[in-house]
Amino acid sequence: MLLDVAARTSLQPKYDIVLYGATGFTGQLVAAYLHSVQDLQGQKWAIAGRSPAKLAALATKLGAGVSSIAAELTDAAATADLVSSTRAVINCAGPFSQHHAEELLGECARRGVHYSDLAGEGFWQAEMATKFHQVAERSGAKIVLGGGVDSIPSDLGCMLAIDALPGEGGPIQARAVYTEYTGSFSGGTLNSGRAMSRARNEGRVTAAMETDPYLLAPGTTGADSAVGTADGMPAGFGWGLSRRQPFFMGPINARVVRRSLALRGLAQQVSYSECSSVGLWLRLGWVYASRGLGYFRGEPINLSPRSGEGPPSWLLEEGAFAVEVTATAASGAQAVATVAGKGDPGYGATAKMLAEVGLCLSLDAHPSAAGGVLTPWTGLGEALAARLRRAEGGAFMTLDVARTPRAGDGAAVR
Repeated sequence: MLLDVAARTSLQPKYDIVLYGATGFTGQLVAAYLHSVQDLQGQKWAIAGRSPAKLAALATKLGAGVSSIAAELTDAAATADLVSSTRAVINCAGPFSQHHAEELLGECARRGVHYSDLAGEGFWQAEMATKFHQVAERSGAKIVLGGGVDSIPSDLGCMLAIDALPGEGGPIQARAVYTEYTGSFSGGTLNSGRAMSRARNEGRVTAAMETDPYLLAPGTTGADSAVGTADGMPAGFGWGLSRRQPFFMGPINARVVRRSLALRGLAQQVSYSECSSVGLWLRLGWVYASRGLGYFRGEPINLSPRSGEGPPSWLLEEGAFAVEVTATAASGAQAVATVAGKGDPGYGATAKMLAEVGLCLSLDAHPSAAGGVLTPWTGLGEALAARLRRAEGGAFMTLDVARTPRAGDGAAVR
């Protein structure tokens, strides 16, 4: 069933937002955050998942004001009922390539319901873009890829830096350098890695796909095509005695950014690369060592977690991330965007980011561009940036940009 935009806007859904996968480790963090935000006070929202008993326990823990929906995504009727009940769905039930997220995303695309998730499985994201972009364009649904730490900081950072440059045309080089990423592992992270291995064995991921910079923008030939690496760094770039080091999230983030560039018509003009600073790894090592891997805090870091397990509570709060995205025009003019946030990046911080994406999709006046399989930049843009700046009274994230003009043009502009 495909609903056009006119039909969708005539309906009054029961809920403003539904959180699927709410009973997992990250899902519970998202649910707790949604329950705490002022925006949802007096609004109707729901947690959802496969287990009625787990949902009931979580609803009791959260307290009044939240409903629950039990739905197996293999049940087409139940999935359709869930989607038709809400303005927006956010999904934490990964690995997304294995847990039937396609059924949920596809139903949202057909029914004009906005959607986002935390998928980092690039091959699956590419499949979703190919299958559902035009469907979502027709229905008006905004399917936002990369709704967490992968890849909001990189994507919005690139947006801010490029938009701050003078509109003089010509090629632009954008590079993101992560200077802090203090966090831990979880069972979900390990399961995503296993999903990638399984996809390779099944032939869903090929060697060419693993190095394709435009995997999420099929058919695109752009400024990074000649580089031939997913993260945009030169071939042969690797660990060594240098202030720039590889960043394990680079291939994931860079492809989301390049989808943004392709959707904005900038793929041929803008090249994008992503790496980390050596200071990131020194800082991470210091945090681990100074806390005795958590033993000094009474909560050791679990280096081999099972599914449903995540970082210790102290790291959820004390973790942090920061990235600097520098955009350089052919004239030499530069703009530097700095995006930083508090909390374990993959869990404490990402849970808040996904929740804010869902709130933005459901409640805010965001860009009126057509729907489709989009990105944080192209789907929500400055509306999401503004929301993240306000989150937790401005204490959660900073998104700043400074422009350095060409020589002789005057002082830097912020």
